Amino acid sequence: MRLFIAVELSESIKQSLVTIQQQLAGWPRAIRWTQWEQMHLTLKFLGEEPDDEVQAVCQVTATVAQQAQPFQLELTRCGCFPARGDVRVIHMGVRDGANKLGHCRDLCENAFERLGFSREHRPFTPHLTLGRVRNGKTVGRLREAVEEVAPPTGSQRVDAIFVVRSELTRAGACYSNISRHELGEQT
Repeated sequence: MRLFIAVELSESIKQSLVTIQQQLAGWPRAIRWTQWEQMHLTLKFLGEEPDDEVQAVCQVTATVAQQAQPFQLELTRCGCFPARGDVRVIHMGVRDGANKLGHCRDLCENAFERLGFSREHRPFTPHLTLGRVRNGKTVGRLREAVEEVAPPTGSQRVDAIFVVRSELTRAGACYSNISRHELGEQT
């Protein structure tokens, strides 16, 4: 089973992201947009795991969740990865909650490393992928258009993390939650 650990997004945050995608809709062939049901914040990608290891992954995720506290998440402005050169990814950054997300990610890295998973060595940049660029022919103008997008409004409370299954199909990846783990002490 292909697995990752993620934060689910509220309906209102997802609607804000769809609105931004619509603002950039003039690039239909250049960008493969992230679909509503695929919008999330990844904390740790685990990759292919045998079915008999899923229970251990859920147990480790529960331990991680108990060590983190609920927090507010607010998005910031639209951007591109990489910061220079050919655009490969259009993303939405995180303003409020970025440090808390970073803490959750660090807890995941530490816990899953003890379980035998490799650490991610790239710096953590909390973001939501809005779309992936299929070709570089429109890169300069696309970067300008992305930078002109107004930041979304609204925030959400993050009170759980999820173990998510990613099933690759001809139509793209299909995600389904395997388990939900509440953050910290819920009152």
